[in-house]
Amino acid sequence: MANCASLAGHVMVDDYAVLGGLTGVHQFVRIGKYAFIGGVSGISMDVPPFMIAAGDRAKLYGPNIVGLKRAGFPPETILAIKRAYKILFRSGLTLKAAIQRIQSEGIMCKEVEDIIAFLDAPSKRGITR
Repeated sequence: MANCASLAGHVMVDDYAVLGGLTGVHQFVRIGKYAFIGGVSGISMDVPPFMIAAGDRAKLYGPNIVGLKRAGFPPETILAIKRAYKILFRSGLTLKAAIQRIQSEGIMCKEVEDIIAFLDAPSKRGITR
């Protein structure tokens, strides 16, 4: 957490997540592992693992590629996360249909399974998209 980042009550921040300066996180929000939250952002909904979110009312900007490379993730894992992101958040499919497509295309790896498990878990605030 950088300077002046604030967490409201009952916020869950997973391992290796980074919160930029002057970021405010609403109560009951979940932030997934290896997520990167840009500075001066307002996080009012859950941020999935391995993703970048930023903005006044934050939105997703894609996978945290630089963070994943620095953490030593292999290129094939990063590629699988990128492909899963495009299907889940940019294809226009429903969440259920997107998960079925990911499974049918065979791009499953532990990290993609972590993203799907995060999205399947109950959310009090919704998912940032």
